[in-house]
Amino acid sequence: MRVTYQADGSPVPIYEPGDMVRLVRDEPGPIVTARAGEWGEVLRVRGRDGLDIRFAGYSRPSTALMPIATAIPTSYVAPCDRRGVPLRLQRDLKLKQEIA
Repeated sequence: MRVTYQADGSPVPIYEPGDMVRLVRDEPGPIVTARAGEWGEVLRVRGRDGLDIRFAGYSRPSTALMPIATAIPTSYVAPCDRRGVPLRLQRDLKLKQEIA
């Protein structure tokens, strides 16, 4: 995962295949197959169309009927570790001081 920063110093993750993410909101759409709190590995980055995430073997059993969620918006996920514990991204304090 790469991290970029907004003008105020707020971190913005840029996800890549292999990154671990946790859903912070239920999957959008009429049929919800992924719920807030589930975590897994990013398989594919679809740009504006979101992320494909493998939950099987992480928050779901490896034999899960729905192992992958597709096209999850990046605004619905947050970085986490392999056990699903959210990671806290540090603000860019240098940018914040320059603005002040």
